[in-house]
Amino acid sequence: MTNIILCGGNGTRLWPISRTLMPKQFSKLFDDKSLFQLTVERNSKICNSQFIVSNIEQYFLALDQLEELGKENNKYLLEPIGRNTAPAIALACMVLDPDELILVTPSDHLIKDEVAYKKALHVAKELAEKDNLVTFGITPTFAETGFGYIEADGYGVKAFHENRIFKLQVDI
Repeated sequence: MTNIILCGGNGTRLWPISRTLMPKQFSKLFDDKSLFQLTVERNSKICNSQFIVSNIEQYFLALDQLEELGKENNKYLLEPIGRNTAPAIALACMVLDPDELILVTPSDHLIKDEVAYKKALHVAKELAEKDNLVTFGITPTFAETGFGYIEADGYGVKAFHENRIFKLQVDI
């Protein structure tokens, strides 16, 4: 299984720690490791390779941090301009073997319960091996109008509900 790691964002909401040339996913905030490095370590336990999707400016950050982990011979998709998640995933998949199982993950998530995460990955892998498309979600602990949600029935997805928040600016 190949882990497609999405790490092209600039992490602007964590400024001043996160900046364009050193976004949050590459900042070493946890025991001298970055969220990007933690993502690679966590998913290397189930995936045999990484495919890094990044912008050109962050390529060397990813390369250096992967070298620190001893992870070499990775594949890269370098975007000259960020075009959002779906196109990045689609382009990465076009390069991989069509029969390859993939795990798509962001590079800036902190996962504290790695035992539960590993269990979820094993279930997801079993489902994917049976030609299912698998998505992950978490049970919310509070109401948040800024996020959409997955309406599920057990393991089945009934619907995806996008957030419907609109910002209207009127100059008077």
